[in-house]
Amino acid sequence: MRFLLRSLAVLLISPGIPVFAQDLTIVSKMTRDGGPPEAKISYISSDHARISMGDGNDVIVDFKIGQISTLDAKKKTYYVTTRADLDALAAKMQEQMNSPEMKKAQEQMKNLPPEARSRMEAMGGMFAVEAQDVGTTRKIAGYTCENWKMTMGQFSRSEECLTSELKFPPQAWEMYRAFADSMKSMMASFGPMAAKVAEMQEQLKKMKGFPLANTTTTEIMGHRSVIASEVTEVKQGSIPASAWEIPAGYTKVDNPMLKALQSRSGR
Repeated sequence: MRFLLRSLAVLLISPGIPVFAQDLTIVSKMTRDGGPPEAKISYISSDHARISMGDGNDVIVDFKIGQISTLDAKKKTYYVTTRADLDALAAKMQEQMNSPEMKKAQEQMKNLPPEARSRMEAMGGMFAVEAQDVGTTRKIAGYTCENWKMTMGQFSRSEECLTSELKFPPQAWEMYRAFADSMKSMMASFGPMAAKVAEMQEQLKKMKGFPLANTTTTEIMGHRSVIASEVTEVKQGSIPASAWEIPAGYTKVDNPMLKALQSRSGR
């Protein structure tokens, strides 16, 4: 999942990636913890993207209207996130960050004894983010890519191979960038990496190109997981309109991010 979410993040966030000249169908294989490979197909056009996350789960992005649909194949459900939703999430979280309770906590941190403050800073180092160019290249699916390593604290490390030889449809670029600011702010609202999102974005800016391969190892509370994905074929040409449609039989459900926000807001 992380590989294709990273691919989506590349489309929405990375400022240095080139633009596709034609619609693309991207075929890849993925393995989880050494299990059998799973075939996945993703699509990218001038106004849509459909990213396969494995197990039949997909994310469909409509850049024309500014909307993301997240599909759950097992439950046969989907939920929608609009650009307005992302803006609302960012605004609410900013409000909470500026609350009297948060300001009080920040002042208390300043008044901690030096030893206690050093321990808190060391804990912050557990979530440090770093991207590093390995300095080597290889060929994947006929494209040359550069090998990179990325670590996210003590919990996640990835090896990726990024190519700049794929070309996005130019008319989609501004749509990608329009989503970027909202995505960044929304990501900053959740999880232990929240305080490091700006740092993560700066590191991602180094990693120019589309990820053709990724191996990510995560270790959380003694549980280790390895997910590997690699593109096997890239096809250029028109994509059927059905690729952007919600499958028949799926039921729309409430957006869990918005429900979580309402819960945190006490509403």
